[in-house]
Amino acid sequence: MAEPFKMVVRVALALPVRETFDYSVPEELVSHVRVGCRVFAPFRSRKATGYIIEITQRAETEGLKRIEEVLDSEPLFHDDLVRFFSWAADYYLAPIGKFIQSALPGGLNTSTFLCCEITPSGTKSIDLLGRESEAVKVLTWIGNNPGKRILPEHKKILPLLKKNGWIAIDEKITRRRAGPLLKRFVMPRPGKELKSVIECLSGKRHTDQETEFLTHVFRSGETSLQEIRSRFSRGDYLCRKWIGKNVLEICCKPVLRDMAGNILSISTPPAKLFEQQEKALSVIGDHLERKRFSVCLLHGATGSGKTEVYYGAIRKAVEMGRKAILMVPEIALSVYMEGIFKSRLGDRVAVYHSGLGEGERFDQWMRMARGEVDMVIGARSALFSPLPNLGLIIVDEEHDTSYKQEESPRYQARDAAVARGRIEKAVVVLGSATPSVQSYQNALTGKYHLLTMPDRVEQRPLPFIRVVDMKTLSGRDRKNPIMSPVLRKALAHHLAEGRQAMLFLNRRGFHRVLLCRSCGKSVRCPNCDLALIHHLKENLLACHYCGFRTGLRKTCPSCGKEGMILYGFGTERLESEVRECYPSARVERMDRDSTSRKGAPFQILKRFAERQVDFLVGTQMITKGYDFPNVTLVGVINADSTLGFPDFRAAERTFQLLSQVSGRAGRGAHEGEVVVQTFNPEHYAVVSARDHDYLSFFERERQLREQLGYPPFSYMACLKLQGAVEKETDAVALRMGEAMLGILEKWPRRGKEVQVLGPAEAPLAKLKGKYRRQILIKCRKAGLLHYFLGEVEMLARRIMRSTGVGLVIDVDPYQML
Repeated sequence: MAEPFKMVVRVALALPVRETFDYSVPEELVSHVRVGCRVFAPFRSRKATGYIIEITQRAETEGLKRIEEVLDSEPLFHDDLVRFFSWAADYYLAPIGKFIQSALPGGLNTSTFLCCEITPSGTKSIDLLGRESEAVKVLTWIGNNPGKRILPEHKKILPLLKKNGWIAIDEKITRRRAGPLLKRFVMPRPGKELKSVIECLSGKRHTDQETEFLTHVFRSGETSLQEIRSRFSRGDYLCRKWIGKNVLEICCKPVLRDMAGNILSISTPPAKLFEQQEKALSVIGDHLERKRFSVCLLHGATGSGKTEVYYGAIRKAVEMGRKAILMVPEIALSVYMEGIFKSRLGDRVAVYHSGLGEGERFDQWMRMARGEVDMVIGARSALFSPLPNLGLIIVDEEHDTSYKQEESPRYQARDAAVARGRIEKAVVVLGSATPSVQSYQNALTGKYHLLTMPDRVEQRPLPFIRVVDMKTLSGRDRKNPIMSPVLRKALAHHLAEGRQAMLFLNRRGFHRVLLCRSCGKSVRCPNCDLALIHHLKENLLACHYCGFRTGLRKTCPSCGKEGMILYGFGTERLESEVRECYPSARVERMDRDSTSRKGAPFQILKRFAERQVDFLVGTQMITKGYDFPNVTLVGVINADSTLGFPDFRAAERTFQLLSQVSGRAGRGAHEGEVVVQTFNPEHYAVVSARDHDYLSFFERERQLREQLGYPPFSYMACLKLQGAVEKETDAVALRMGEAMLGILEKWPRRGKEVQVLGPAEAPLAKLKGKYRRQILIKCRKAGLLHYFLGEVEMLARRIMRSTGVGLVIDVDPYQML
C-alpha cells in the first residue's frame, strides 16, 4: 500500500538568505496552513519567522524539519503577490523573505529572543563556584528571571553553561506590535425586546435617563461603551445594572482606527472632460476591456487634468470588478489625493504609506487582503498592496526619483509596477509632465503606448518663466544672493494682489557650513567627512546623513584659530529672509525637518489650501502634483543645486524639478509667473524648462546617453563596498575589480558586451564611519547583466569572507553618491 501524502510548505524566511526552504507540517497544524500566512520554524541552530509561499504534498518527508506554529488565522497576501515577490527578489538580488517583511505593516514583523531556565545541577553549581565568577553572576540572574529575555552581555557565556548542563535554552517569538483595535460594545441579549423590558419598568423606580438608555441600545443594535460613556452621565452604572439583569451583554469587536483627521477635505466633483482627456481615457479603457497586460505613458502638461483621467480609469476598472493602485511619489501628496478620491469613491479607498502608525497600516493591509476596498493610494510601498484581482496600476509623476528605494531591499517602484502588471495581467499607466528619458524612449520604440495631453484644462496658458542670471547681480544683491531684485519685486506684487507663492530651495537648514576665515576649512562630520549644516532653531550643527549633532564652536578644528563664520543658506534661512522682507506675509516651511512629526505634512498643506498661508517655502516636497488654484508665483532660488551632481541623470533631474515646480503656478483663473535664479542660464536643461519644451530636452539628452552608453541604451548595476578600515576596503575593492575583469576575459564573445568601471572612491567617500568604494557595471542586455551579477555574487562570497568589508549590489542604481 502506498504511503499517504503529507503536507509540505515552502517558506521564505525573514533572514538575509536568498534560498527558500521546505518544511513538513504537523497533523495538528494542517487545517491552519495557507499561502500568505506567517510561520515559526527552526533554521540551523535557531528559530525564525517565515512566510508560506507554496503548499505541496509529498509521500516522503524524512529529513525535513517541521514548522512549529502558524502565526496568522487568515492569509496576509495571495498567490499572485508571491509571484511578484519572487520576481522582485530575483531581479534585485535580494532575499524574498526580506522583500515580504518590508512590504508588510511593521507591527506584524516579529523576531525571536533567547530565554533560559536554570537546571538543578546549575543551582548546585552556584554554591561550588566562586561568587565573583562570571558564570555564577549569569546563573544567578537566570535563576531570578526564569523565561525572561537574556541580556546581550550574557550571550557569550551561554554555550559554556549549556554544555555543562547548568541551563536549558529556549527561543521565543516576540508578540506583534500591531493588530486589530478591539472595542467593547453593549447590545441586547438574544430574545430580549425593548417593549417587554420597558413594561417591566412601569411602576418601579427608574429614571427617564434609564428609559432613554435602553431605547438607544435596543434601537442601535449595538453601541460602543465609549459612546455610552460620552452620551449618558451614568453610562457605566446603567451598563452594569442591565448586564446583571441579563437584559444586555457586552462583547469585544475589531474596529478600524480613525484616520479622518489626516485627510485634506477636497470635495471636488468629477470635472467634465476635455477632448484630449477623453481620448486618453478612451485608450486606457480599451486596454482594460481586453484584460491583458499593457503599459500606457500619459505625457500631459502640468495642469492638463491627468488626475481626472486617473479617476476615470479607476472608476472603469472598479465597474469591471477589478482593483486599482494609485502610486504617488510623496506621502504628503497621498494625503492630497486621498481627499479627492475618498470624496468621490467613498470608504472603499485605502491609503498605505510609512507615515501611518503601525496599527493604521495593519488595518489598511487587512482591508486590502480581504477585498474590502476597490483601490489603494500610497507611496512606493503601496505597490505591494495585497489587492485581489488587480486590474490597474497608476504611477503618478513616474519620473520621480523617490520611487527608487535606497535602503535594502532596493527596488525601483515604477519598473516593478510594470513587472507586477505583467504578472497579474493589469494595465499600467505611467503619468508625468516630464517623463523619464527611459520611459519616453520605451514609448517611442513601441514598448509603451504613448498618450499625450499637451494643453492645460480650459486652455489656460502655461506660466511665463523668467530666468535671472545671478552672475549679473551687483553691489549688495551680490553679497546676499538669496533673492534677486526681480524675485523680491514679484513677491511683493503677488502678496498685494492677495495671491499665494511657492519658493523652492532643495537645501535644508539655515546656513550650509561653518567656515574658518584663516584656513577656509569647514567643520565636518567625524563619521561622514561631510560639512555639517547649521540649524537655527536648535542652534547646532547637524549631519543630514548619519544624524551626528554638535554645538557651534569659536575655534577651527583644523588650524586651531578663532574666527569661524557661517556661510551659505538653506530653507530655514530663506524662510527667515522672507519673513523679514515681508512682515505682513504668513510664511510656512515644508521640508524634512518641519514635517518629521506625524500629520505635519497634512497640517501644512491644509493651511495652504485654505489660504491661511501666503508664501510656502520648501524643498522638492512642494514640487509634486499639487493643485492650488490661488498660487500664481513660483520662485526657484537656486536652479543649479542638482546640475553639479556626479550623476549622468543630473541634467534630467534639473529639468524635471524646474518644470514640475513651475507647473504649480497659474492653475486657477489667474495667469502664473515663475522666477528661476541660476548661474547657468545657457544650460540646455534650464533653457528647455524655460521654454516648456520637453521634446528638445529629450532629444539632446537621448543623444548624449546613446553616445556614452547610459540607460536607456544599457542596463547598469553598482557594487557598493564599505568598511571601517580604509586600506582593507581599498584592497578588497581592487581584488573584486580584478577578479571581475578576469571573468570577462574568459568570455571571448560575451565579455566584450559587459563594461566594468572602477573601483573608485564614492563621491561620498566616508559615510556613517565607513569608507566607501564603487564599481560600476554597464551592459546592453539585461539577461547578460544578471548572469554576470550571479558570477559576481559567488566571487564576492569567496573574496570577502572573513573581511570587515560589506557589499551591496544595487541593480538599476539611481543614487550614485
